[in-house]
Amino acid sequence: MSQSTVKPGGAATAGAHGAPRPPALAGIRVLDFSHQAAGPWATSLLGDLGADVIKVEKPGRGDGIRYAGAEGFEIGSLNFWGLNRSKRGIALDFMIPEGRDLVLRMIDRFDVVLENFRPGVMDRHGIGYEALAARNPRLIYCAITAFGPTGPMAQKPGMDLILQATGGIMGVTGEGGDRPPVKAAPPVADISTGIYAAYAVAAALFERERSGAGQKIEINMLDSVISLLSDVALKVRVEGRDIPPFGSGHPDIVPYQAFKARDGYFIIACLTNAFWKRLPGAIGHPELLDDPRFVRMQDRVRHKAELVEIMNRIFAEQDMAHWIARIEAADIPTCKVNSVKDVFEMPQIAVNQTLVQVPHPTRGTMEILNTPIRMQGSPSTVTRGAPGLGEHTDEVLESFGVGAAERERLRSLGVI
Repeated sequence: MSQSTVKPGGAATAGAHGAPRPPALAGIRVLDFSHQAAGPWATSLLGDLGADVIKVEKPGRGDGIRYAGAEGFEIGSLNFWGLNRSKRGIALDFMIPEGRDLVLRMIDRFDVVLENFRPGVMDRHGIGYEALAARNPRLIYCAITAFGPTGPMAQKPGMDLILQATGGIMGVTGEGGDRPPVKAAPPVADISTGIYAAYAVAAALFERERSGAGQKIEINMLDSVISLLSDVALKVRVEGRDIPPFGSGHPDIVPYQAFKARDGYFIIACLTNAFWKRLPGAIGHPELLDDPRFVRMQDRVRHKAELVEIMNRIFAEQDMAHWIARIEAADIPTCKVNSVKDVFEMPQIAVNQTLVQVPHPTRGTMEILNTPIRMQGSPSTVTRGAPGLGEHTDEVLESFGVGAAERERLRSLGVI
C-alpha cells in the first residue's frame, strides 16, 4: 500500500545569499510511539517542519484512531489522516523482547522520542528515558501523560472529553442555567497538548545545540487544558469567585458575543469602548450611547442581560448581511458564525494555502489541512499524508541495516 509524497510548498526558499534553505528541522529524526491525538499531533507538527518522523504501531492493529471511520484500519480513518500527516509508519511490537531490542539497536540514530502511554509503561518494557538516554545521551525524550507522571491521578485514563471536564473547560462552556454542560467541539485538550509538546521539543533541540546534551520533557494534558483558561483563571484564584458558563460571550466584555439576526447568528466584538461608541449609530439606535446603563464597560457588564435583550430585538428586524455591512462600515469587528463547511468556502482559505492535496490509497488525492506555520526563510508544509499501517517498515529498517532475511524472521515472530 504505497503512497507517494506531496510536494512541499516553498522547498526552494532562498537564504540570505540566494542558496536554497532546508526546512527548519531537516535532519532531525523522531521515533513516535504515540497514539490517538495529542502525541500524533505533536509529531505531525514536527514533520511539517522537516523532521523525519517514524510512527511506530502494533503490527496488525495499529493506532486505535485508525478505526474511527469507514475506511479499513490499514489505511486509517479520516480522523487518523487529520492527525498523522508528514510522517512515515512502521509496524513494530516493542512489547516483545525482540522488538525492544530492535528499538535499542536503532535509538542512537534518533534525536527525539515521543510517547503518550500511562506513566511507567515504557520503563516496564525497557525503553523508558533512562534506558534510552544511557545509549544516546543526546536524545530528547518527550513523555505526554493525562494528569502528570506522579500524584493521585497519575494512573487514571485520560482522553480529551475527560480532560475538558476535569480541567474546567466544560465548566465555562455553554449557556449555563438548567442547560447541560457542553464540551468545546474540537479536541482542545489534545490539540493544545500536542502544540505544547512540539514547542518543547523544538526548544530542547535548540538547547542541545548549546549544551550537547539531551533531556526528558514531561507534558501533561491537565496543565495544558488549564492553560487555556489563562485569561480568567486569576479571577478565581485572586478574587476567590467561580466563573459560570458564559456562552459565546465573555464575563468582562460587553457586547462581545453572538447575536441572532432574522436569518441566523453573527458576532459583534466590542473589545474596547472605542468600538462601542461607534456601534449604536451604526445600527440606527444612537440613543443607546447615552443610556447610563451602558456608558462604561463595567456598566455594560453589570447590565449585560438588558443590553443583549435590546440588541437581539433590534437585530431580529433584518438579515445578517444587512447588519454585518453596517457594522463593518463603522470598522467594528463583526462576522457571520460559520459552519465548518462555510469555512472552507471562504476565499481567504485559498490565499492562505490552508489546504494541501495529498495522495490517498483509495480516494486518489485528498485535501487535508496544511500547517499554519509560514516560515519565510525555511519552508514548512505538509510533506505527505498519513502512513498506512506498517507502510514504511521495510524501507526504514533497511536504512538501519536490518536485511531482508532478518526482517522475515522478525515477521515470523510477530515483531514487525
